[in-house]
Amino acid sequence: MIQVDAQILNVTSNGPFTRITLATPATALGLTAGRFVLAHLGGYLRTPLFPAQLDDEAFQVFVPPDHPAAALQPGAMVNLIGPLGRGFEVNVATRHLLLVAATAHLPPLLPLVRKKPDFATAFTEKPGFSATLLLSAPTAAELYPIRLLPPALEVHIVTADGSAGHGGSIRDLFPDLARWADTVCIADDPAIYPALAEIVRQVRVAPGRRFVQALVVPPIVCGVGACQGCAVETRRGIRLACTDGPVFDLLELS
Repeated sequence: MIQVDAQILNVTSNGPFTRITLATPATALGLTAGRFVLAHLGGYLRTPLFPAQLDDEAFQVFVPPDHPAAALQPGAMVNLIGPLGRGFEVNVATRHLLLVAATAHLPPLLPLVRKKPDFATAFTEKPGFSATLLLSAPTAAELYPIRLLPPALEVHIVTADGSAGHGGSIRDLFPDLARWADTVCIADDPAIYPALAEIVRQVRVAPGRRFVQALVVPPIVCGVGACQGCAVETRRGIRLACTDGPVFDLLELS
């Protein structure tokens, strides 16, 4: 873990998010999908930021327009502590990668299909590799724009009101996709996790450890397990999102 000052290179709109580019090499911070930094944004407590895109000389975060980081201006300096937490783990033998996300929770998954040299190039460098995103939102207007996703990523859309894609819940499409996948990475409202876990148990025979991984982000304050404020209940007892997570084996959550 290191502490660095990162300069804000630009702040732009990115679909339903504000995209912020920080001039700090992602490799220097050791960031991967699902890991995070704690940023000092002027308040008493630091704020967790999850990378949405990792580049050689910078990384990007996507936040809602009302997030404190969205008010940052190009040229400003932000103090960061990281990397923190345990992120998504995708085995190099994976050929069928399934990502599941509500649009509001999508950004932490994006490095899995953009990070170099692993999965950004996997479509062409790994024979038979494919990645699918099951993406949901209440309405079509609230979806993350498909045009901003990697072209080789297969996308299944679900909207609660049926205004785009499948009308209903991701639970309707999840069973068939879970049968297809070698690895599943989920970022959604934890309220839906028990239902998804039950589907996995129904459609997979003895799924391996961390076959299906889920992001859980309670309030995170210290980042090192000292304050015990980010406790997550699991089948193995209480775990801390900042050190044991925030990515957990879904089947250990429920």
